Amino acid sequence: MKVLVSAFQCAPGYGGEIGNGWMWSTSLADHGHQVTVLTHPEFKDRVLAGGRPDIDFHFIEAYEIPVKLPGGIEGYDEYRRWQNKAYEFAVGLRRTWDVTHHTGWGSLHLGSRLWRLPQPLVYGPIGGGQTAPSNYRSYFGREWPVEKARSVATGSLLKLNGWTKETLRNSSVVLVTNSATEAACRALGARDIRYFLADGLSQEYIGAARQRPAGVPVILWVGRMLARKAPELAVQAFAELRKTTQARLVMAGDGPFLPRVAATVKRLGLDRDVELLGRIPWPKLAEFYDTSSLFLFCSLRDSSSAQFLEALGKGLPAVTLDLHGIGDVKVGLAAEKVPLPQRPEELPADLAAAMRTVLTADDWAARSAAAIEFASENTFPTKAAAVTQIYQEVAAR
Repeated sequence: MKVLVSAFQCAPGYGGEIGNGWMWSTSLADHGHQVTVLTHPEFKDRVLAGGRPDIDFHFIEAYEIPVKLPGGIEGYDEYRRWQNKAYEFAVGLRRTWDVTHHTGWGSLHLGSRLWRLPQPLVYGPIGGGQTAPSNYRSYFGREWPVEKARSVATGSLLKLNGWTKETLRNSSVVLVTNSATEAACRALGARDIRYFLADGLSQEYIGAARQRPAGVPVILWVGRMLARKAPELAVQAFAELRKTTQARLVMAGDGPFLPRVAATVKRLGLDRDVELLGRIPWPKLAEFYDTSSLFLFCSLRDSSSAQFLEALGKGLPAVTLDLHGIGDVKVGLAAEKVPLPQRPEELPADLAAAMRTVLTADDWAARSAAAIEFASENTFPTKAAAVTQIYQEVAAR
């Protein structure tokens, strides 16, 4: 089929949204589709060096505005302007596609302009319907007013978001990554909503089930040091674990909360046991997944998690919060899920108990095998095959 893909960020050698844009584009082409991709020129050199002349990439620059906006708002505003330019560019190509697929950004709040094209639109996978629990606001520090405003925008004010409503009501199929986003889409008039995990892996990335690593256990945490990722909670949980169990915590990621995390490590006397690596290139992360004993994921608001799937793809069992996108997926032994207690001060000890279970139980190898099994079901070739059936369905309507 002839498929128009909207992937705002797209390049090989990355995780997250950037890597997903590349993997969607290449996997659809590998599946036999004729793929046209609209993307931002930020990663143009990497895309062109990726060696995919069979894919028709178009690099679209968003027009500039003279007013400088605050950091986060500026990024979203550029994305909206880029979407308008991408739509105008698609119209100017004067081509006919069988289907249009908006793959990124996967945001409920930011919509897609491509619903205006005459082809059926597959929108997503998207997240964004989830909100952070207000009784855990202490982990957000000064960021809580911004987080609270986002929660309001996701709740009562979402019905005023014209971009979202127009996109959902004019999409042939909306793919969602969690139940909270599904509920929000249904309330706003989406007609056909289906669950679809946002993240995926290449087939080559999948490792093999393995035995528990020897030596002192290594707990791995990966992500941006943002309030909603709760990196300070990871340190607190590790401090509880260290009361009874010898272990090390390795944290990979950079961001505005890094100084706060470093201060917490020092305050709890964990300097010798916690290693703050800062930002690690995505290809290098595989080495940490391969050698660690457990992956810790404790975000207080997340659609799902690319890092969670990457860890499982290397046979690394996880401990996670039973919340949002990760709470919705069924991974069996691969992950020990911890419910959020009503009293936030109880959560570090609950996470520590779950980590202790994974690290000391006799079924570590079985957990590793379950991790590989789940990850193998979420490769991009598998996703391309699944979404092809959706393309055929909506094109035939």
